[in-house]
Amino acid sequence: MQILPSPLPLVLSRDQGVSHTERGWRAGTLTRLARGVYVETEPWRALPPWEKYLVRVHSVIAVDPRRVICHESAAALLGVLIAYPSRPVHVLAGEGSSREYRGVRTHVFVEAREIISIDGIRLTSPSATAVDIARTRPPAEALAYADALLRVDSTIIPESLGALNEALASGRGRRQACWALEHATGIPESVLESASVAVMEWLGYEAPTLQQEFYFEGQLDRCDFYWKDADVIGEADGDTKYSADSGDPTAAIIKEKSRENRLRRNTAGLVRWGWRELHEIDPVDAALRSAGLQPVRPRDTMRLANFSPLGRD
Repeated sequence: MQILPSPLPLVLSRDQGVSHTERGWRAGTLTRLARGVYVETEPWRALPPWEKYLVRVHSVIAVDPRRVICHESAAALLGVLIAYPSRPVHVLAGEGSSREYRGVRTHVFVEAREIISIDGIRLTSPSATAVDIARTRPPAEALAYADALLRVDSTIIPESLGALNEALASGRGRRQACWALEHATGIPESVLESASVAVMEWLGYEAPTLQQEFYFEGQLDRCDFYWKDADVIGEADGDTKYSADSGDPTAAIIKEKSRENRLRRNTAGLVRWGWRELHEIDPVDAALRSAGLQPVRPRDTMRLANFSPLGRD
């Protein structure tokens, strides 16, 4: 496992050769993130929100490297970046009381958590982090984090997350965590795919096979979701799939269109959706029905009503 470095260099008032940080902050050329910790303002403004959050986590560590990072902040250090720009940085304390002050949320637990150290940074282990998040966040978000953390540490047995949740003496959040931890597999390859698993279940559809591979026309293709009985493929496409950051977007579109046509020729159907359709829920339901799928159980209306866009506070 590796720690994601700060996307921006931190400017520390205490460092030798650094002077006039207060003057730079007042002039607007520096942005203060924590006591004595700054970044250059223009690069900071250009960062996407998930990278801003990671910088803030590193700024808290810079103030006191002895701190133990937990919850979403530990996940961010491990590479799980879900954009919640205004959330606090989470740290673990051995004593005192839980509180939030100046963008830092301090947690005090009755039971000890498994702590790991990577590159001198102390944080809760992936399994402990997944359970703590599942106890405090909505089910779809908790599932996305748990799946991603299982990918970070392939030695974790998915079933062990539920056992860890049950073993904690504190009952607070235990029941809330159960659904996400029972459904976490680490197989979905993106946050969108994990959230889609949740919404499809709550819509009442049969659970699909995840990351199904096909060999058609001399080509190997892997698909996000596959319903074998209906012979239908589902694909969840994020906003960055065809962006310039992923290479030549035109070439990517042409390649994906060829892949889609190949899959359509050899199966009964293929449906796609993105974040917008998933957040609205009904477009995903309509797409699955149009492909010939039918729910096998009633909707979970309560969970669907409480499903909110991931990455928005």
